Amino acid sequence: MRRPVKYKTRQAARSRLITTVTAAILGAGVIGGASAAVLLSRDDDGIDGLGTGTGSDTAAPVITDTVDGTDSAADSETLPTTDAVTETEPVTEAVTDAVTEPPETEPAETEPPVTEPTPSDSEPNAGQQTPVLEVSTTKNYRGGYLDLADYPTKAELKTAAAALRAEGYTAVMVELKYDNGKLSYKSEVAEAKEYGANPSVAAQALDDIVDVLHGEGLYVTGRVCALRDDLAAKGNSDAALMNTAGFRYSDGASRWISVYSDAGQDYILALLTEMKDAGVDEIMLRDYALPADHGTTSPKYDTSVAKTEAVGEFLGRVDTALSGAALNLELDAVTIADGGDEVMGIDCSKLGAVADSITADITLSNLRDGMTIGGKTIADVDADPAKTVETVLSALDASALNIRPLFELTGNAAQDAAQVAVAQNKGYGAYQMTERVISMTEK
Repeated sequence: MRRPVKYKTRQAARSRLITTVTAAILGAGVIGGASAAVLLSRDDDGIDGLGTGTGSDTAAPVITDTVDGTDSAADSETLPTTDAVTETEPVTEAVTDAVTEPPETEPAETEPPVTEPTPSDSEPNAGQQTPVLEVSTTKNYRGGYLDLADYPTKAELKTAAAALRAEGYTAVMVELKYDNGKLSYKSEVAEAKEYGANPSVAAQALDDIVDVLHGEGLYVTGRVCALRDDLAAKGNSDAALMNTAGFRYSDGASRWISVYSDAGQDYILALLTEMKDAGVDEIMLRDYALPADHGTTSPKYDTSVAKTEAVGEFLGRVDTALSGAALNLELDAVTIADGGDEVMGIDCSKLGAVADSITADITLSNLRDGMTIGGKTIADVDADPAKTVETVLSALDASALNIRPLFELTGNAAQDAAQVAVAQNKGYGAYQMTERVISMTEK
């Protein structure tokens, strides 16, 4: 099957990221050919005083085996650095045309049988399923990362999923909705089709994707950019967040859905319901409030409704729509340490009522030199990653949230091990690591 040149280039770059990190670092090796990620949760039931949101949001996959927490150590290996390419073009009010992607022939979904799966080049036996461990949003969660754009057929996805499980991962995070509004799967939601949100290239139906991942014994987390959505805001003025000049608001890269808009909320809720019905175990939601940074003009708000109230009502509707699936809310570490963000309309003290867990983004790429957190200043975030992580986690210790830190691979196994050691010393039993930069924009 012919691939666009950028597909081949991206696959070649990912193939170079084939490495093994010590069991003492990850508890499982880092997967080659995909972005590596392992999610981190508090030991036992999390921070005292917190349950799992409403108590009805934890999906329970079939339990047929147990976890052996005594992984053998392996030799460390320095990871090659890779540069992720973000293919996002600045969006202004004058720009209305979506980028057209080269057409691709629908690939054949052949699934040749292979005896035993290996992380690199084998495929699981057809008709056989790997036992699903007892995994929830905060227990036994060791998650790998897969970008579905890299695995357009069932056969390719099965091979990647089998590799994750063979390395000891219990869960996988996949991008389901990018920050430009594009989806990574073929949606049946009417508005998604109207807005042109379905992938421009061949893609699978979401229930097929989930079936493949569940078939390899993996708990499935779908990451969703909710309100940052250029396509929906451009396609429906009733859903769009407007600016003070009377035009659709843009942050310089994307337009936004308004959290005050019923039409905008209804679209996102329809997508989330579709994801839940397809069997996704957990939704990892980001961009679910108001923009943190203003573009050339400021957003226009409904002053009759407080920002935190508008965001809270939206998240309440999300919680209801996801009954039976877990909800994880992603935030940057500074916002969590500060207890919220008035500009975005986020009050962290209220998030525990709807969310089963909070992802704290502590990736070095998203921290800035000279930043202050918890009364301490980090002059150079990359100079000593472990010290940076320790400073940030120390500022989050007092937070009454069930936090799962999100770290990033540096390309240096020793530095990665040091980051993890800090987290383990602070009581975290699992964690998530990503490649240096993950673009939330469709490739």
